[in-house]
Amino acid sequence: MKLKSVATIVLFVLGCSAAFGQTTYSFGLLSASGVNEYCNYEQFTVGGRDNFYLQGYDVLSMCPYAPVPGAAINGFAITVPVAAFAPVHGKAFVYADQIFDAYYGGWTQEQWTVITKTAPGKVQFGKADWAAYVGFFGYEFLGNYGFLTNTLPGAAKKALQKSTISTKTVQDLKAAHHPQR
Repeated sequence: MKLKSVATIVLFVLGCSAAFGQTTYSFGLLSASGVNEYCNYEQFTVGGRDNFYLQGYDVLSMCPYAPVPGAAINGFAITVPVAAFAPVHGKAFVYADQIFDAYYGGWTQEQWTVITKTAPGKVQFGKADWAAYVGFFGYEFLGNYGFLTNTLPGAAKKALQKSTISTKTVQDLKAAHHPQR
């Protein structure tokens, strides 16, 4: 393929992306109490006319024993009426999530369907930012819900693992407190 053809294709793809106004989001998932953060997080792009579709990943790379780093997600914009008595209401996105199959490394026959907002809200009872429903064998029920956070699970752990004290300084301190006899 000639360089001119490759450049034309790249410009076409970039032009289509800009024309549809794609926006990318990454959110950590807090529990219903707003206190605990889960090991997985959502990372997705919305786009299309009026930001109609959602595509991305449920990132599992920080989850213990996850055989793969992420589960594919895809979905669409919705409006959930207050009368639905759902944990999430108003403008949101609903997406199908492969988390069960991805986390367990095989076909589970279970479906995880998530309704999510695109911005963290105030932690307040009755106004969740995300809700997940579990479906299997024709049955579906509310599996979990909670709040979004801009802090991703790995960011907090990496910050705690880094230290401003160098290895040499640590060795000097050990030598000072435990001199060789």
